[in-house]
Amino acid sequence: MRGYPRQRGSLMIVTIVMILVLGFLGVAITTLSVTSTHNAVDELAAGEAFILAESGLERGIKQWSLNPSTYAGEGPVSFGNGSFTIAPPTLLSATQAHIVSSAAVASVGGSVIRTVEAVVDLGGTLFSDPMSNLTSWPTEDISPNQGNHGFAGGGIRIRTDNTNNAAYTGYLETGTSPALISLSAGQTIQIDLEYKKRWSGGGGNPASMDMGLELVDTTGVNYGPFWSENTPFSNNTWLTAPTTNWTVPGGVTIDRIRLTFDLQRDGNGRRPQVFFRNITISSASGGTSMLSWQENIP
Repeated sequence: MRGYPRQRGSLMIVTIVMILVLGFLGVAITTLSVTSTHNAVDELAAGEAFILAESGLERGIKQWSLNPSTYAGEGPVSFGNGSFTIAPPTLLSATQAHIVSSAAVASVGGSVIRTVEAVVDLGGTLFSDPMSNLTSWPTEDISPNQGNHGFAGGGIRIRTDNTNNAAYTGYLETGTSPALISLSAGQTIQIDLEYKKRWSGGGGNPASMDMGLELVDTTGVNYGPFWSENTPFSNNTWLTAPTTNWTVPGGVTIDRIRLTFDLQRDGNGRRPQVFFRNITISSASGGTSMLSWQENIP
């Protein structure tokens, strides 16, 4: 009688294969679960880093708009689960800057970093505060102090004393704390102003009736004069000085405007006085004019 083929051991092989398959499936499911969890944590950290970077950008914009000539960025500043860093603003013009903020938030795979940036424009105009006097303008009287200056006739008036042969020579310049202007190397600027000259008493011309405008850098070196008028005359009409264009040289930062004068009254009673107003420094780069500083007459 023919018997059935032997099948001993086949059930064990099937069982082992099923155990291996189930083990691989378990490992795959566990790995997928861990990966998904990590991805979810990374996405959460990325979202938090983006929000944190935007917060840093808003802070940078605000701080730069309040102190455009001195703000140099900041950070890292800790906030929440991470920190943000604001890079030093890159000046594009006198009132425009490129500001970058980066934030880092810790995650399971290391820090997640997000960066946001913006170009900020202050609207094209930065004016100095109106002044009721010139006490914020440092003054140097090179000659004996035989004159005075102040606001009169719609501008800044500089004149000698009313004594024979009185001399008044020196300069007025903008204060530097805080700087009213900040011009960087390579920036092309345009210089404009209005002026007038006149004298009182006697006929003919005063002995000296010179006026001019210079720029001064952060180290105290002066450049110019970019405009000067050395002809004695008497005219009560405001005149427009010829526009001057100048490119700030490398390694130089301009932060002051200097008004120069050299006045002398003669022995015949001719008392000279000169006037400045609407002194404007504007950016001439790219064919656009963006005001950086202007003297305001109260």
